[in-house]
Amino acid sequence: MCTLKTQFVTDGEYHINAISVAVPGTKSDKKLSDDTKTVERLPDGCQGKADKGYQGLAKQVCLVSLVNPETGEPHQLPRLTLETPFKKPKGGELTEAQVEFNRLLNSIRVRVEHCIGWVKNWKIISTRFRCAHSIYTLVMQVVCGLVNWQTQRWQNAKMLAAC
Repeated sequence: MCTLKTQFVTDGEYHINAISVAVPGTKSDKKLSDDTKTVERLPDGCQGKADKGYQGLAKQVCLVSLVNPETGEPHQLPRLTLETPFKKPKGGELTEAQVEFNRLLNSIRVRVEHCIGWVKNWKIISTRFRCAHSIYTLVMQVVCGLVNWQTQRWQNAKMLAAC
């Protein structure tokens, strides 16, 4: 198999927080997420924004029981929040609210796409990988570390210029 797929987890500040182990072959985003147990590994209370390839991910979030300190009544809440864009129904159209939701979600998700783009600026990632596939994940980790370092330098310089 010629393809390798890696999954990224980023924050809202252009930092790559985690990557999955590279897997060979064509595998859907959702299937890779299920296999690597991404939802289970996310911290409680986080808010995740995913693309259309992750439809149904929010249904995998387990509930946690909390007790209202004022009333003492128990209630259940999702452990974390995951959002994916609405897909246009076959032969139909999205509502105005769904279009607006997708627009807002995409304005946040563009930061993830920027991180992926910065990783792809590195030739070893953007071209055919001619080394042993067994070291691809390590190479990807190094490149992601360099991207995070560049991003931190850029953010620090921007902050100093603002002062």
